[in-house]
Amino acid sequence: MWQKANPRNITMAQWLPYFFVVLETTGRRTGEARQVPVARGPIEGDVAWLISVHGSHANYAHNIADDPRVRLRVGRNWRAGSARLEPMDPKILAMFSPFAKFGMRMTEHDPQLVRIDLDPR
Repeated sequence: MWQKANPRNITMAQWLPYFFVVLETTGRRTGEARQVPVARGPIEGDVAWLISVHGSHANYAHNIADDPRVRLRVGRNWRAGSARLEPMDPKILAMFSPFAKFGMRMTEHDPQLVRIDLDPR
């Protein structure tokens, strides 16, 4: 199902940057760029936060574990950085919008935070 939904949602992320971002990782097997739309979390300075609703089980989480270099698309702008998974922290989770937390409540399969340390502009 996600193979059909993700391309549409990636396009939608460009037009709804307050709700979605696109996370680009490097595929651990193919070495090709892999893009996934994700609900936008807080971005403060050079740190961006996302929620991996499937935690370390998500394909992009496996890719991050293999190669932490990622790109994050917010609207039409791309920023490179390094990502890592972190345990849920109530203080950080409180900064997320209700929309971003909704997916976590719906699936809640060992969710984890994704911290992206963005490269300086």
